[in-house]
Amino acid sequence: PLEPSSVGKLICIGMNYVDHCTEQNFPIPKEPIIFNKFPSSIAGPGDPIPKDVTTEKLDFEVELGVVIGKTVPRFTEQGEDTMDYVGGYTVIHDVSARDWQLEKNGNQWLL
Repeated sequence: PLEPSSVGKLICIGMNYVDHCTEQNFPIPKEPIIFNKFPSSIAGPGDPIPKDVTTEKLDFEVELGVVIGKTVPRFTEQGEDTMDYVGGYTVIHDVSARDWQLEKNGNQWLL
């Protein structure tokens, strides 16, 4: 398991496929919805997932995680091998409070 303290950033892409938008009654975005999660939200295999008492719509889904293995320049040259920056891949069990994400808090995805 990964130690949360070893993670610099968790950058996420939301509503990135049509079926997911449809099931959430969410309009298909013209540009990616980019948000982050705190490294402290990482739990290991078998760890309990806490449920806040203020949410009634806890949802989960599987995600593909791409691990960036080294610093990526802000701008890369055309033709540069961007895969050189990929350190690996992992499976992520993503848990979201859909009522807070989509109905409350001004549709803010970061709490």
